Amino acid sequence: MNKRLDDFVKKIFKNRQYDDSAKESLRTFLYEKVEDLKDQGYSEEDAVTKTIDEFGDPEEIYLKDLEEPHSQNLKLEKKRTKNALLFSFLSSMLIIAIIMVINFVFIPDIGPWSIILALGLLFWPLSILYKLLNKKGE
Repeated sequence: MNKRLDDFVKKIFKNRQYDDSAKESLRTFLYEKVEDLKDQGYSEEDAVTKTIDEFGDPEEIYLKDLEEPHSQNLKLEKKRTKNALLFSFLSSMLIIAIIMVINFVFIPDIGPWSIILALGLLFWPLSILYKLLNKKGE
């Protein structure tokens, strides 16, 4: 095992959420690349240096293929929840406006009953906001 390759893999996965199988897969690929270069006549140190140089800067490497499906689904679910929150808020405001117009223009003698309905309707976007904030911790 080569310490430089192990350190290189650690730098790549630093501050990233991947499972251990992704790290091991990349480590195996790099070791195989070093072995191929050694078979071509490179010394071990030159093969490691060439492998690291060809792979690139660890900070700029994007490993989309190794992302966990769970994290991709979580991002998509958060986006859908944000869209649902926006839709529910705008829809609630529209329904509240319609109810207020009906209450105060067409049947004002009954009283301000629309306030009770408006408060009830506000629980729709609040419930979706609660769901969105719960997903932040995941």
